[in-house]
Amino acid sequence: MNHLCDISDEEFVPFLHSLGVETYNKSFEWMLNDPNFAEVLKWLYMNLDHNNALSAREECRYIELEKKKCLLTSDELEASISSIQEQFGGLCLPGDQDAVEDVKMDIIMQKEQLAMLEKHEAIVNDLIKQNQVIKEELDVELTKLSASQRQLAEEESSTGEQCLALAKEVDGIMDNVIDVIADSLNLCGNSCTDKEIASKFFTFGPFEAYRQSQALFLSHFDLYISKRFGKKQNDKVTDQDIRTAITEAKNMEERLSDAVCAYISTKAELCGEQAKLVLVTNYNNVHPSQISVCAMEAQSAVEILDQEESILDQQLQDAVKHFVSSRTNLAVETAARAALNIREKVHNDLTFLLETTHQALALDKLLYCALRNELRSIEELLHFASHLRQYVMSENEAVCSRIESMNEICAEQDIAEQKLQTLDILQNTLYSIFGVEPSNDPTLLVRLHSELQNRIRELNDNVADGFNKKEMALVTYKQSSKPLKDYIWDGCTKQPNCYNRTVTSMTHELIQEMDKVDRRVLDASGQFTSVKNGDKQNLRKIWQWFLTDQGKLLSFMKSVQSRNYQ
Repeated sequence: MNHLCDISDEEFVPFLHSLGVETYNKSFEWMLNDPNFAEVLKWLYMNLDHNNALSAREECRYIELEKKKCLLTSDELEASISSIQEQFGGLCLPGDQDAVEDVKMDIIMQKEQLAMLEKHEAIVNDLIKQNQVIKEELDVELTKLSASQRQLAEEESSTGEQCLALAKEVDGIMDNVIDVIADSLNLCGNSCTDKEIASKFFTFGPFEAYRQSQALFLSHFDLYISKRFGKKQNDKVTDQDIRTAITEAKNMEERLSDAVCAYISTKAELCGEQAKLVLVTNYNNVHPSQISVCAMEAQSAVEILDQEESILDQQLQDAVKHFVSSRTNLAVETAARAALNIREKVHNDLTFLLETTHQALALDKLLYCALRNELRSIEELLHFASHLRQYVMSENEAVCSRIESMNEICAEQDIAEQKLQTLDILQNTLYSIFGVEPSNDPTLLVRLHSELQNRIRELNDNVADGFNKKEMALVTYKQSSKPLKDYIWDGCTKQPNCYNRTVTSMTHELIQEMDKVDRRVLDASGQFTSVKNGDKQNLRKIWQWFLTDQGKLLSFMKSVQSRNYQ
């Protein structure tokens, strides 16, 4: 018998709510597990959705169209719907919840874009303000530079005038000194013939005035030279001064170039943002002529739609009538086929039940005969027990001697256990873990441990190879399933293709497989917990310590050995 065990109330009740059916908080598990209803309910669940149900307003409209005989055929209805959808992109059909959700999502995205544009406009305004502030700062800096340049030009002109005045003054002083020297030479030349005048000249001559004039000349000449040629001498003092001046000039050039580049980039960005803002402003503020043209186009489109409305209503009525009649006939035929299949299954089940009843009667007879034979065997067993009791009573002495021999055997066993306790428990435990007989060979455990490490490495390599093969298989599976994924997840919204019945069934089967996997994972975790709780003597920990931490295993074995000695 076929039970619909893979559908529960959690899936079936929302399906009924989507069809507009009131469930009154009732459970449908018994119907889903009943073979008389299971197939029908499964067909309804797999082939119907909320798009097939008509609302109250749609039913009234359908009745009116049917009275007016304006119903369209299925082909005409599909053609008209496709033409409307092609003419008006993004139009939602009545009852198409997925398309409505897509339109709502588009509206939300448009609102987000509008918010982003507003943020963008705020950022542009901030950049404009920042650019204005930077421009004002640059104007202030340029004003300062021009003022300093003018001040340097004025200082240079005043310094040049001072140098010229000093040069003229020095020239005058030099002329006076030359005249004094010429007069002195003339006087000296005239006094060469007269010894008295010559002695008086050398004794009372104007040498002191000459020395003062010479010192004044030297001081003015040094001042003139320092003012006239001081800058050139300072520029040509050393190479280090020249390198310093070049470095300062390069630094100034880099700062000026960076400032100019920053200004140009901010100016370009500001121009781009202003252009975008102008586009947004022109888009929001449409010209009145464009509004009138759009209004005329909209009015003509409305008139055309009014003319086509009656034709579309008639075609829609005919199509809906034909569609409903075909769906009604299909539902009647499906219900009849389902009822016939259910009756055939009930007949087959009754036939199977009759055969099973006959087999049960024959089995009952066999059980009755077997029970009688068992009762006879029990009676014979009781007789044998009575005879055995009499035999035991007669053989009491032999039994006592047997008990004494068993006690001796137990004493020997205790002695053997004491000898075993004196042995090395850790070594014996390791032999038992490796599954070999104890031996006096000291290298046996080392070989066994090395073999175990080699097996562990081989297992790790096998696991790594298996993991790589799984990854390659996963890549191959992804490449092979890419067309199917593109077929299922299509459209601009990247949502599952809900209009395809095959995709819907595949999605439902995928959900069922995921539920089965979840149940298997829960069963595996429960089994792991039961195994972990059933390990009362912590044998798993001993094995884990043996593989990972031999120190803990040694301490544990020593503690067990000390408890045995106590």
